[in-house]
Amino acid sequence: MNTINLQRRLAASITKCGRRKIWIDPNEINEISITDSRANVRKLLKEGCIIKKHSKNYSKNSIRLRKESDKKGRHGGIGKRKGTKNARSSSKKMWVTRQRVLRHYLRKSRINLKINNNLYRELYLKCKGNEFKNKKTLIEYIHKAKTENSRKSILYEKFEKKRKKNIFQKEKKIQTFNKKMLQISGKI
Repeated sequence: MNTINLQRRLAASITKCGRRKIWIDPNEINEISITDSRANVRKLLKEGCIIKKHSKNYSKNSIRLRKESDKKGRHGGIGKRKGTKNARSSSKKMWVTRQRVLRHYLRKSRINLKINNNLYRELYLKCKGNEFKNKKTLIEYIHKAKTENSRKSILYEKFEKKRKKNIFQKEKKIQTFNKKMLQISGKI
């Protein structure tokens, strides 16, 4: 085999690959061992006595399966974690993104006249005070606040009607009393 090392090296140099990728025909070893120049090695490559092996192709199936399971949330246990909790997902970034989402929704709601300015200001401060965990809880709170406000307004209207009625009745009583007093004073 030592006689073929030169030819193997030359063939690897010509085909621009590693020595282990060169296949030499065992039936033509005598003829190949005689060659000592690049030109002769090129001729043998053309004839097919020396062949460059194909590079190995590795299956990507295992990688694809791994990626799919990663998407589902596997392989993220304590043993796979290197950084701290805050390093992996910064609490400040989470806070900022949550505030942006909530404030954007509040702005949109105010523009679409779903909420008035007073409610907007109240909810804005509550968002800043970390009262809402996410957008869903904020929406629920807005619905509750709107129903509460409508209920209050209805109650206020009822109260105002009652108050006006009472005032009217008092005035009526005072007028009837004054009339009676005038009648009594007129008789005397």
